[in-house]
Amino acid sequence: IKRWHGHAVIVLPPATRADVLDTIESIGSVATADVLELYALVGGMHDLDRDYWRLWSLDEIRTENSEPSSFGVQFSDYMIDCWRYRLRPNSNDTSSVLVDYFDGAEPSVIAESVAEFFDLYAAEPMRLLNSRSLQESRS
Repeated sequence: IKRWHGHAVIVLPPATRADVLDTIESIGSVATADVLELYALVGGMHDLDRDYWRLWSLDEIRTENSEPSSFGVQFSDYMIDCWRYRLRPNSNDTSSVLVDYFDGAEPSVIAESVAEFFDLYAAEPMRLLNSRSLQESRS
């Protein structure tokens, strides 16, 4: 969040636990502890950050996930929707993050949890967001 503020990114106010639960459950998924924690810190981003990534608000999540998907809940995008990121609940109350390139292939896991996603994002945002190398190294 400090990084985003330093880049003049407008972050939205945190969401309530009830709002996160209602949003995620309304689209047929489960709000895991790490997703609840994320949206308790920041409610999304108004614009792209300097790495061209954007975290969606709960309203956008609801709008963009009008149909339930076994691939997970879409929650963010890269370069004004070149591709999207999804949250898929795990059995340990975390959510894996998947990237969906909309290229006919199934979305693939790029992080086993929201925490891992943000650790990678903080350390090497371009490797995480702009390259298939991370996903290929997981295969």
